[in-house]
Amino acid sequence: MRRFTNFIMETKGDPIDEQWINDDKPVMTKDGRPAIIEKVNYDEVPNIITGKVKWNDTLLDYEWDDSGICLKALDRLGNPKKPDEADNLVKGA
Repeated sequence: MRRFTNFIMETKGDPIDEQWINDDKPVMTKDGRPAIIEKVNYDEVPNIITGKVKWNDTLLDYEWDDSGICLKALDRLGNPKKPDEADNLVKGA
């Protein structure tokens, strides 16, 4: 007998796609921090996703390209830092 979860195509932690963003589905960083998408700039190629990431009780400004790769990140104190793989955007549910 096959499990129901084998039929689900989207799982938590999968890379995001444009349809996921357009449907306002939950997103998070690759290391599990909740993220909120505020705006998608379709004027630039690749599209730029602007949002906030929750770090403890603080919301920090982040930017990603349309494939979820982090372009702009902040550390937990709000200082600019070099984005790494843990800051990339993935599906949250």
